[in-house]
Amino acid sequence: MTLEEGLELIENYKKGLQKFLETLPEQSVQLGPEMIKTLTMNSKNEIANLEAIEKALKRPSRYESGLN
Repeated sequence: MTLEEGLELIENYKKGLQKFLETLPEQSVQLGPEMIKTLTMNSKNEIANLEAIEKALKRPSRYESGLN
């Protein structure tokens, strides 16, 4: 997998989580407010983690490999 493919995969996963967050309020009757709150918090944390991974992957490497 290339860096670009990995970043695209992360972006697609983030979009899925954001769509999930958008539709979550519609599930409140079946799930209850505490479950909605937990799922919302977990999803937002997951998005933040993905953004941190993206940032780290896009950062230029400080060290060059001697294998070239």
